[in-house]
Amino acid sequence: MSAPPLRGHQSARATLDAHVEALLEHGRIDRRVKELVGVMVAWLNACEY
Repeated sequence: MSAPPLRGHQSARATLDAHVEALLEHGRIDRRVKELVGVMVAWLNACEY
Protein backbone atom coordinates (compact mmCIF):
# COMPACT_ATOMS: atom_id res chain seq x y z
CA MET A 1 0.00 0.00 0.00
CA SER A 2 1.41 3.41 -0.91
CA ALA A 3 1.60 6.41 1.40
CA PRO A 4 -1.01 9.15 1.01
CA PRO A 5 0.06 12.16 -1.09
CA LEU A 6 1.96 14.87 0.80
CA ARG A 7 2.31 12.66 3.89
CA GLY A 8 4.59 14.39 6.37
CA HIS A 9 4.64 17.63 4.42
CA GLN A 10 2.32 19.84 6.46
CA SER A 11 3.57 23.10 4.93
CA ALA A 12 3.01 21.78 1.40
CA ARG A 13 -0.46 20.56 2.40
CA ALA A 14 -1.31 23.92 3.97
CA THR A 15 -0.16 25.71 0.80
CA LEU A 16 -2.21 23.37 -1.40
CA ASP A 17 -5.29 23.80 0.81
CA ALA A 18 -4.95 27.60 0.68
CA HIS A 19 -4.54 27.52 -3.11
CA VAL A 20 -7.61 25.32 -3.65
CA GLU A 21 -9.67 27.45 -1.26
CA ALA A 22 -8.62 30.63 -3.09
CA LEU A 23 -9.54 29.12 -6.46
CA LEU A 24 -12.90 27.66 -5.47
CA GLU A 25 -14.25 30.05 -2.85
CA HIS A 26 -13.40 33.51 -4.18
CA GLY A 27 -14.31 35.44 -7.29
CA ARG A 28 -17.40 35.98 -9.39
CA ILE A 29 -17.63 32.57 -11.04
CA ASP A 30 -19.84 29.99 -9.31
CA ARG A 31 -17.99 27.16 -7.56
CA ARG A 32 -19.81 24.51 -9.63
CA VAL A 33 -18.57 26.08 -12.85
CA LYS A 34 -14.99 26.03 -11.53
CA GLU A 35 -15.37 22.38 -10.54
CA LEU A 36 -16.74 21.51 -13.99
CA VAL A 37 -13.80 23.27 -15.64
CA GLY A 38 -11.40 21.24 -13.48
CA VAL A 39 -13.08 17.97 -14.42
CA MET A 40 -13.09 18.86 -18.11
CA VAL A 41 -9.40 19.84 -18.07
CA ALA A 42 -8.56 16.54 -16.34
CA TRP A 43 -10.60 14.70 -18.98
CA LEU A 44 -8.88 16.55 -21.83
CA ASN A 45 -5.49 15.66 -20.31
CA ALA A 46 -6.59 12.00 -19.99
CA CYS A 47 -6.17 12.07 -16.21
CA GLU A 48 -7.93 9.62 -13.94
CA TYR A 49 -10.43 11.54 -11.87
